[in-house]
Amino acid sequence: MQLPPDTAADIDEIVVQAPRLLPEFEHVSLSVVQPSRKLEALAASTDLAAQFDALQNQTRQGPCLDAGLEGETVVVKNAPHEQRWPDYMRLAVELGLRSQIGVRLQGQGKRLIGLNLYSTSHEEFDPGSVGLAEHFAVHAGLALGQVRREEQLRTAVGTRTMIGTAVGVVMERYKLSQSEAFAYLVRQSNSQNQKLPVVAKDFVRTPNGSAGKPAGQRHGAPRTR
Repeated sequence: MQLPPDTAADIDEIVVQAPRLLPEFEHVSLSVVQPSRKLEALAASTDLAAQFDALQNQTRQGPCLDAGLEGETVVVKNAPHEQRWPDYMRLAVELGLRSQIGVRLQGQGKRLIGLNLYSTSHEEFDPGSVGLAEHFAVHAGLALGQVRREEQLRTAVGTRTMIGTAVGVVMERYKLSQSEAFAYLVRQSNSQNQKLPVVAKDFVRTPNGSAGKPAGQRHGAPRTR
């Protein structure tokens, strides 16, 4: 998944900080959970965390998938004796899995993102670790949601600025009013079957604009009606 730089940095920070807060879990990952029961990796603190994710992806079963799709925290203690997800557990235990927690991040809209905590050293852990993992997931979800909103805002502002600049270019070039210039860009967008921001960017960045001089008009001025 292609991520904005700020979001990618926040995701990396989450998988770094989680094992510091929950030292029983040495391997941490964040993954997008697909409705098809597949995991799309976002980040992993260790190679082993990535391998545990891959096993759940391969078998289409596991705590992280259930946590992501059902929205409930899934806890696994004493993994060698866990009877749920038999295919995944058999392979994961062979890699050294001893316990696991899966938590879904909140505030991600339609995206289902799971925080996946893996331990290769503890079959049992402090009951308070579950609440701590949930608390951490809440703050991680809020952080990612804020980054995404800020990225969307920057994109929206940039788009509006580009369109405004293009309107100014058209006004100056063809001696039109602001509303006439905007209408002209909309017509170009429709005739070229291109989104308005694309037409505006091309108009600003190319010497003659995206459309050049409209044909059949006196003095190069576009029709306003």
